[in-house]
Amino acid sequence: MTARILIVGSGPTGATHARVLLERLTDVSVLMVEAGPLVTRPAGMNVKNVPDAEGQAAARLASQGRSSESGVSGIPGGVVVEGTVTARQGTHLIGTAADGSPGMPAAAGATCVGGQGVHWTCATPRPVGSERIPFLDAGEWDALVAEAEELLHVHRPSFEGSPQAAAILETVRAEFAPDGITVRPLPVAADPRPDGSLRWSGTDVVLDGVPDDERFTLRTETLCVRLVREGDRVVGAVLRDLRTGAEEEVRADAVVVAADALRTPQLLWASGIRPDALGRYLTEHPLLFAVVAVRPDLLPEREDPGAPVDPIRAIVSVGFDEERHPYHAQLMWNPVSPAPLPEGSRFRDNPAGYVGMGWGIRKWPRPEDRLTFEDDRPDEHGLPGIRIAYELTEREEAEFARARVHQARAAAALGEFLDGMPRVMPAGSSLHYMGTVRMGPADDGTSVCDPDSRVWGVPGLVLAGNGLIPTANSCNPTLTSVALAIRAARALAADLAALPAVAGAAAE
Repeated sequence: MTARILIVGSGPTGATHARVLLERLTDVSVLMVEAGPLVTRPAGMNVKNVPDAEGQAAARLASQGRSSESGVSGIPGGVVVEGTVTARQGTHLIGTAADGSPGMPAAAGATCVGGQGVHWTCATPRPVGSERIPFLDAGEWDALVAEAEELLHVHRPSFEGSPQAAAILETVRAEFAPDGITVRPLPVAADPRPDGSLRWSGTDVVLDGVPDDERFTLRTETLCVRLVREGDRVVGAVLRDLRTGAEEEVRADAVVVAADALRTPQLLWASGIRPDALGRYLTEHPLLFAVVAVRPDLLPEREDPGAPVDPIRAIVSVGFDEERHPYHAQLMWNPVSPAPLPEGSRFRDNPAGYVGMGWGIRKWPRPEDRLTFEDDRPDEHGLPGIRIAYELTEREEAEFARARVHQARAAAALGEFLDGMPRVMPAGSSLHYMGTVRMGPADDGTSVCDPDSRVWGVPGLVLAGNGLIPTANSCNPTLTSVALAIRAARALAADLAALPAVAGAAAE
């Protein structure tokens, strides 16, 4: 009998499940539902590959959920590095602060085919040290990360054609070499083109040929409002066509929820699936951001000062080291300041350009940092409203203090901070929310799902996305989440292959 799988969410991890399941199973049908519209072609393509600025702006606007109806884009993206400066265009705010908590004022998400994979800047550093998941076999994990890099088309740039970035790399490397801190080009998910430019990876590269497979169906502007259970088992979901308001129940042998770290727990709560750890242990990597005006004598002159510069093409990474440098940092050069400069600033039109630099520190998981859900104060779709309780502790403040020292050293080697720098970015600015449906080695109340991403005590329900990451993580999490999705999809394929028919399909 054909196994039927429903995937809720079309971002990189949902796409990973679709691809692996279709590769591993012959008799299978996969239905993927996405609340947002198709904004790029092929489906899920990175918006940075859209050739014209107007097309990029339209795709970002269409990804902003209900806020797109106003026709007003988010905060201008300008020059951004994922995990360093948040690009508000293409996203919309989610949730409000819980009573007595500063909350996460910058918490946001994208609602479109491809999810955040349409808007990310493709930074793919490997998790190291305490960022790795301790209860997964180390050898297996390394292999999974390598496979995730292949799936995302991870590229390790050489900085050829970017002498300014190369000079910054060598300057910062020399500064930190005596401490044994690694400084190198940041791996990015992209394919080099013959002209030296890059085609940035989006969710489309993960899907690859999936949209052309007759066993696969994608429904856009379709919201999953509730999971359906028979006993403890999930056997399907109620779906709403957002264009017509019509609802239908769809049956499935397994449901994969990959709806991001805020909306996945929201859907579970709305479905009456409420384990103790649901929504708790919320983390991100808090950000210390600065812009440096580069010394005039540091960099080589540009051959063509009028040529456009893609700063994300050549990013310098200061790597994580448990003892010497327990955070990730990313630095990029641009001839234009990534932060607005007031009239009369002595840093305006700096001839050597600017370096934007962000240090992402760890946020240690605590059950007090959490999402709560209000059934009596629903969101615009009628799902439980999200409230966010989140704050930094003395532990994070101590890490910020230490990171400031390293950042100041890099800044002094390159030039001078702009006025008012560095600054701590508002909570949620990273867009990398983790822990809200965290995995764990045992069903002890501190995790939502097992190491195969199956929700404890709820057969037929598998989760995916950054919310599964249980560690204090300072690096960009997409690579980790795709690796976990590969593992989970293989486990699900094995489960389905061993069970020719289960409750969801047998009932029809």
